[in-house]
Amino acid sequence: MTIEGLRLKLLAIKRKRLSKFRKRKINKNKFTIISNNCWGGEVYESYDLIKQSPTIGLFFMASDYIKFIYNIKDYLKKELVFISPSDSMYYNQLKNDRFFGNYPVAKLGDIEIFFMHYTSKEQVIEKWQRRIKRINWDHILYKFNDQNGCTDYDVKMFDNLPVHNKVFFTVRKDFAKYKTAVKIKAPRSHKFICASYEPFGNSKYININELINNL
Repeated sequence: MTIEGLRLKLLAIKRKRLSKFRKRKINKNKFTIISNNCWGGEVYESYDLIKQSPTIGLFFMASDYIKFIYNIKDYLKKELVFISPSDSMYYNQLKNDRFFGNYPVAKLGDIEIFFMHYTSKEQVIEKWQRRIKRINWDHILYKFNDQNGCTDYDVKMFDNLPVHNKVFFTVRKDFAKYKTAVKIKAPRSHKFICASYEPFGNSKYININELINNL
């Protein structure tokens, strides 16, 4: 197991152990997190809540996520079309990841989604459709980070997204200039933020309770 994998397992235990306590700190149980990776699912688990977003257990490449959130309602009307991982337009970027090829990949219009925590197309479709119906458009948070080919242009586009509730996690100093950015301390070797470094509850970097309460 990698260090990152071990950190994620330990954090999963911490999330669930204190979830009912955290739940008492928020003023709503129904809200949607649209995230470029698994962070949204981790937050729901941290507060002992059902998952109310289709963007759970998956990831987008950065530029595709920006396309997705700028036209989210149109994209959510489209049908998932599953493809072979080797046919992905991002194959050369992802092929060296030892897990790539072991989970479903689907196109949604002109973007791709990588369902890294799913085992079958049927599971993807069932949960995707069910969670779309749970979206609460009145209380919604958009979350982005500096993974998966994120560029300065992508962060600028996210910063300019015409919504009030959005947050961007980064380990990069050059991205910290953006108003949505939350700079996270990580080892110097990290070129982007790893999932285990993203705060899923209150931390010295951000108050997640407050973030939820203000949605």
